Amino acid sequence: MADLQESANQFIEDLIAQNMAGLMATFTPEGMSKAMALGQGPQPQGPVTRKEAVLLAAEGDDHPVDLVVGTDSQEGIIGTVWREVGGAWKVNDIHVKKQP
Repeated sequence: MADLQESANQFIEDLIAQNMAGLMATFTPEGMSKAMALGQGPQPQGPVTRKEAVLLAAEGDDHPVDLVVGTDSQEGIIGTVWREVGGAWKVNDIHVKKQP
């Protein structure tokens, strides 16, 4: 099983590449419904020059991770909450913390 950092890094790669199959496999059912409710919001314009998964302090079974994606002039932050489910890390919550 990949660790949380590896899973979050792969999620960012799938997000940037718009790899829907990879993204969908990473969500719990609850996380998927929250992602669908968000829709597709604004994205940084231009080539991505920064991408980072910042692991925050765990809160019980919940493991918050901020996903930072930026260009030379813009930065967006997506807040996620991960849980270990069946031996794999899954996104159980997602929200926009900072729009580009």
